[in-house]
Amino acid sequence: MQEIKRYRCIKECDFELCDDDGFTMDGKYKTVEPGSIWQESKYMIAGGSDSVHLDREATGQNKGEWCEPTKETLEKCFEQIKSIYA
Repeated sequence: MQEIKRYRCIKECDFELCDDDGFTMDGKYKTVEPGSIWQESKYMIAGGSDSVHLDREATGQNKGEWCEPTKETLEKCFEQIKSIYA
């Protein structure tokens, strides 16, 4: 079984939107709201070695949302919660 780390946003933060190829979309941002739950993934789209890929846990219309905060932003804006195992 593999551990999947989970995080809860505790401080609103913004990320540049990226297309499916990892290119930023000029002037377009996504706001991550406090209370939203995210799962860590090893799949990286646009971030570098100092980033973590997070997929939002689906709650209806939020299916498919993701962000790639730096580890510094992860510490400031998210708290780790109970992991799941798959």
